[in-house]
Amino acid sequence: MFIPAAISLIISTIFLNIGLLMGGHFLAPNAISSAKAGLVLGVSEYQAAGKIMVEEGNNFNQAIVKVIEDAKLLPLPPLPQLPQFNLPMQKLPLNQVKEAVAETIDFDLAAENGAILDCQNYNLFFSKRPDRTWPIASITKLFTAYTFLDYNPGWETIYQIKAEDKREGGKIYLFTGDRVKVKDLFYFSLVGSDNTATAALVSSTGLTEEEFVVKVNDKIKGLGLKNTRIVDAVGLRDENVSTAREIAQFADIALGEEKINRAALTKKYEFTTEQGRKKSIVSTNELLNIFPEQDISMLGGKTGHINSSGYCLVGKFKNANGQAIVTVVLGADSEASRFGLTKKLVDLYYNNKP
Repeated sequence: MFIPAAISLIISTIFLNIGLLMGGHFLAPNAISSAKAGLVLGVSEYQAAGKIMVEEGNNFNQAIVKVIEDAKLLPLPPLPQLPQFNLPMQKLPLNQVKEAVAETIDFDLAAENGAILDCQNYNLFFSKRPDRTWPIASITKLFTAYTFLDYNPGWETIYQIKAEDKREGGKIYLFTGDRVKVKDLFYFSLVGSDNTATAALVSSTGLTEEEFVVKVNDKIKGLGLKNTRIVDAVGLRDENVSTAREIAQFADIALGEEKINRAALTKKYEFTTEQGRKKSIVSTNELLNIFPEQDISMLGGKTGHINSSGYCLVGKFKNANGQAIVTVVLGADSEASRFGLTKKLVDLYYNNKP
C-alpha cells in the first residue's frame, strides 16, 4: 500500500510544482487556497509513511528527486506465500464420539440395532445404529434392580402384594394378599421378568413408582448415559428408551453387581409364600441353557419385548482368557431370533480376536 501512495504523491507533487511555476494559475483558485492550507489534491502535506514535505518555491527537479529517493526508503510489503508442499501432512482431528460412524467389523445383523462392547478397552467391536434411541421394554428391569439396591428395605423383609401392584402382560404368578420376601420379588423380577413382582419390589422401598423412577433417572444421569430415559419401572411404556451403546455400557456395570449377577444367572427360581403357596418361575433367557459353550461362559443378561421394541436381549460373556464382552440386540423379529443373533455376535467376537 506504500508504493501506490508514493506514486500518487509524486504525481501530485509534479502537478503542484507545475502550478507554482506557472504562477499558481494551473489549479483553480479555491484548490490553490486549499493547498496552502495543507492539502494537495487530497493528500496531506505531511505524509507519515515517508515524512515528505513539499515546500512552495522548491526547484521542480529537486522536488522530484527528493520524492523518488524517499520512496526508495519505504519498506516493501511482504509477498503472499505459496503453499509449502514439502511439509508433512497434518492429521485431521479425531471424532470425539467413540466409533460414532465407523464400525470396526462387517456383519449383517438382522435386527434394528445392536452392538458388541469390548469390556477390555470399552470400545464397540461391532455396532449397528448404536446411538439410535429405541424402546427397551423389560430391559428396564435391569435399571430398576440396580437402583433398588440403594433402597433395599432388607432381603428378608416381608411384603404383602397389593391390588395396585398388579401389572398386565405375561403369566400372573403373584396375587393380591400374597406375603413374600423382598428377595423373592427381586428374583422373580430378574429371572422370569415378572411385572407384578417388579412393581411390588419398587413399592417395598416405601417410594411411589413415580418417586422411584426419579431415582432411576438420577442414577442414569450419574452414569453419564445421555440417551437413556425411564418413565415406568416395569418396562411396559414405549417411552422407556435407550441405545445399544448405552445399554451395553450399563449392563457391564449392573451385571457386575453380585446380587444382580446371581439372579441373572438363575435358570429357575422357586419359593414358598408366607401362606404356604409354592411359586416357581423359569428364566426368560434361553441362552442360559446353551452356555457355557467351549470356553465361553455367560455372566448374565436380560430380555425384553413389547410391540414397539420388538424382541430384545442384552448379555454379558467371558472366555477362558478373561476377555469379557456385552452384546445387545434390539428390535429382532422373533423370540428365537434374539437368542440366535446374540449367539452369532458372541461367535463373531471370539472368532475374530487373537
